[in-house]
Amino acid sequence: MEDAYKVVCLSQGDRRKALFGVYDGHGGKKAAEFVAEKLHANILEMIENGDSNHSKEEAITAGFLKTDQEFLDQGTGSGACCVTALIDGKEIAVSNLGDCRAVLSRGGVAEALTTDHRAGCEDEKNRIEEKGGYVEFHRGAWRVHGILSVSRSIGDAHLKNWVSAEPETKTLELSSDMEYLVLASDGLWDQVTNQEAIDIVTRSCAADRKLGSPSHFRKSHYDPYSCVCSSPSPKIKRVSLLKPQDPKIFGTENEISSELSSPAAKPRRIPFLSSVRTPTKTPRSPLRTEEDAESPPLKLRRVSVSASRRTPTTLTSPNQENIVPPSQPQPPGLAAACRELVSLAVKRGSMDDVSVMVIDLSYFRSSPASSD
Repeated sequence: MEDAYKVVCLSQGDRRKALFGVYDGHGGKKAAEFVAEKLHANILEMIENGDSNHSKEEAITAGFLKTDQEFLDQGTGSGACCVTALIDGKEIAVSNLGDCRAVLSRGGVAEALTTDHRAGCEDEKNRIEEKGGYVEFHRGAWRVHGILSVSRSIGDAHLKNWVSAEPETKTLELSSDMEYLVLASDGLWDQVTNQEAIDIVTRSCAADRKLGSPSHFRKSHYDPYSCVCSSPSPKIKRVSLLKPQDPKIFGTENEISSELSSPAAKPRRIPFLSSVRTPTKTPRSPLRTEEDAESPPLKLRRVSVSASRRTPTTLTSPNQENIVPPSQPQPPGLAAACRELVSLAVKRGSMDDVSVMVIDLSYFRSSPASSD
């Protein structure tokens, strides 16, 4: 599992503030884990320390660039695509790098809030070429220097001159027709359309709406989000996107499967106010190089639904005490929607890790005072 996610909530009186993120690693899991640990704190630090001459979008960009530089300083060659959603009062700012995507449900209609950063996009291709790089078609996709199919990411040191860590950010005012926000990696979006995802979320959450209003769930201490991450089944042979596997080096499929035959972990709940998804350790390929930056892991893992070793992280903020709350349940419809989306992507043949987070925006539209 090379994906990760994190959720942080900072309440300031009657003002709700939360930062959600899904991170899709490639070339190893270190970049995604590092981003999950550092990015949220860096973004919030830049916002809190910024002056009136700088916008929230500029502060978010500064947080991404700081995280990228900190990771590059470690000398690790992997990379990570990102999608984040910062909800502050009645405003939401969505940012992305690479092919992680944010899709909004507006009155049941899907609305993509981000644009995938792929090497084949004309604007991205021109930007790369202006910096002296090139894009070529290789292994079924346009790739930066024939290697990486995304044109923006955190990390990827060997391509950093051309692969940007500057995100695109879109800011909106929360309105009454905004229902749900889906953040997910390309493992979902390569197999499921935007509207299909929103239809599944709307149908799964219909029962929750009948149970009560957003204030009902706040009084019941429900979290307004759910997240599921999974890896493809070990029964499906993973294929390198960059070069064929050599059985003399990596072993046969049976050898790999027997190595990873431990029972799948049970699902676990995730605390809302501060949680980091740190996937369980699995055997690593003996030969993973920077050249394999876009390749899926060569060894296979079982599907694990939110099965991970979680490391609660304390976030320093001058406006709030550092408190890590106990785990709280989520409305059942959100969890069911995440599971169904992941299952659909896998059923349709997704060969990549699939990470899906669904956020109930109605929780943030209403005032905390109204739930008392």
